[in-house]
Amino acid sequence: MDLMQFFDRSIKMRIARIVAALLLGSGLALPARAPAQSAPILRLGPELSLYAYSPETQGDWRTSLRQWTPVTVYDVDGRYYRKAKKGARPIVVYRQNGQYFLPPSDREWEGKDKRYNYKRQPDDEDRGRARNAEDNPGRGHGRGRGRGKP
Repeated sequence: MDLMQFFDRSIKMRIARIVAALLLGSGLALPARAPAQSAPILRLGPELSLYAYSPETQGDWRTSLRQWTPVTVYDVDGRYYRKAKKGARPIVVYRQNGQYFLPPSDREWEGKDKRYNYKRQPDDEDRGRARNAEDNPGRGHGRGRGRGKP
């Protein structure tokens, strides 16, 4: 093998190594695919803020009940949405003027609203997550909107 062939072969090997390194590096530099759970969350719509029932805010349930609309929301990993995904837990809450709130915890309330699905009542965990009426900016459009806390 003469000197020219040696340099020719050496240059080809160096080029091959550089190309391989560039390809490997570009593969590592590509953005990773988003986690599988982020796509369904986007399709669920905005996260809802749930508030605890407060007679001062929603009125006494005995006189205000007919102004409230029962709606089903879905608990997805401790967050609430209007749309469901597989594994989401449905709960029924009330909606009034764009605000979502839990039903009264008063024992007398149970069975009074024929429109309400009592089998899907919020549990203690939901009640523990609910925001206080004092935190309510006046509208329940979901996280990050309105004048209140996000």
